[in-house]
Amino acid sequence: MSQPSAWPLPSGSSRVVMPLELIEHLAGHPLTRHLFPLAYGHYIAAKGHHVERDQHTDYLLIFCHQGRGNYRITTPQGNVTGELSAGQLLLLPAGFPHRYQAHSDDPWSIYWAHYSGSSAAKSMDFLGLSSTAESAKFVLTLSAWQNLLPIVTTLLNLQHQRWQRHNAVIAATLLQQLLAQLPQLAEQAQQYHSFDLLALERFMQDNSHRDLDLEDLAAVAGLSRYHFAKKFKTVTGTSPMRYFNELKIKLACRQLDTSTATVRAIAQSLGFDDPYYFSRLFKKVMGVAPSDYRDSHQPQASSPQQ
Repeated sequence: MSQPSAWPLPSGSSRVVMPLELIEHLAGHPLTRHLFPLAYGHYIAAKGHHVERDQHTDYLLIFCHQGRGNYRITTPQGNVTGELSAGQLLLLPAGFPHRYQAHSDDPWSIYWAHYSGSSAAKSMDFLGLSSTAESAKFVLTLSAWQNLLPIVTTLLNLQHQRWQRHNAVIAATLLQQLLAQLPQLAEQAQQYHSFDLLALERFMQDNSHRDLDLEDLAAVAGLSRYHFAKKFKTVTGTSPMRYFNELKIKLACRQLDTSTATVRAIAQSLGFDDPYYFSRLFKKVMGVAPSDYRDSHQPQASSPQQ
């Protein structure tokens, strides 16, 4: 096992090193032998944190949730260097000498875990990472990683209990659960990065008076209709045209709230030539007809004073 750093722990940080007896138990247990933790922890604002290893016998995950740091990994083809910033995860595979350290002016806060097991070597492929010269990749960018915090907190809180075999098995299954969710979070981050929903929504608002179709929206995104519709559904959970029509209904509500324009005029201003279709769509989205919505949302006229 590659020993964790002996960096002095500041207040709020933690470091857990599994006892050898429990490591041996996990290595032989049918539920955990394929992947189990050796050590893990949480370093907060780790100023001065610096590690360099010429020998590395296990796998190490480092997730930066604040600040930044840098790393160097020595591969058979040469050194791979880079910076790790908030929202990014670094995987250091077994057998690769490496160095990593917190930034001097903006030191990182990190969650980390050393792990091993019969399937540990397959974690590179599982996470979509590679150590080959042609496609060396050791870092993932994650989205919505905060959703993992309950699992991380439970894992860290195990250190406050007496280390017994069943707690060690729980720690291993929690680590496995965390790893299992990483590819999805990385995929979502890539989709959000390559799909500018805000720019597309601005285009929709600027053209809310038009009868846009799927081809028009796909062209703005620079994608085919098929790939655009698929990616849009993944990012938003709904179809592009439904999203556009619901945006139009929101704008219609605003006009019904603030103007005296007729329902027909509002429909036409939003690109609906058929006011009856507009009314049906409005009721489908809002649950009431446009006229009923206006009656229930506009302030009542004040009664004349006696």
